[in-house]
Amino acid sequence: MTRAAALVAGAAIAAAPLVVAGANPAQDYMLFCMGCHGAQAQGVPGKIPPLAGVVSLYMRTPEGRNYVLRVPGAANSALPDAQLAAVLNWLAEHYGTPQQPPPAPFTPEEVARTRHTPLADVKAMRREVVRQLAASGAAPPADY
Repeated sequence: MTRAAALVAGAAIAAAPLVVAGANPAQDYMLFCMGCHGAQAQGVPGKIPPLAGVVSLYMRTPEGRNYVLRVPGAANSALPDAQLAAVLNWLAEHYGTPQQPPPAPFTPEEVARTRHTPLADVKAMRREVVRQLAASGAAPPADY
């Protein structure tokens, strides 16, 4: 193999998404989400939104579900649709909101239908969804 061919092959391998077959949702969270959102899904105040205690709130409405699936981390995730659905459902269950009934889980089909249309303005969409959620009950904080 020539040096140029080896470099191209190495670049292709490096660019390939690291998806671990057979990983469970907690492992997928650790590999694909924890680096930004933290070990306990608390985020970084002012920079990275928390997932703990809020994913399940967003999952209560169609607008909230749409938002969660279109944020950059979900829209651009290397995880296949079924694994992304499993991670989001795991977050809602593991870091849910105790005072709220559990939301309907995401399905791989719902993820596939929605995630590939990224949001043009994440913060504006988030503000609107939070406003709607607050009007009907519990909502995530307005800012993170």
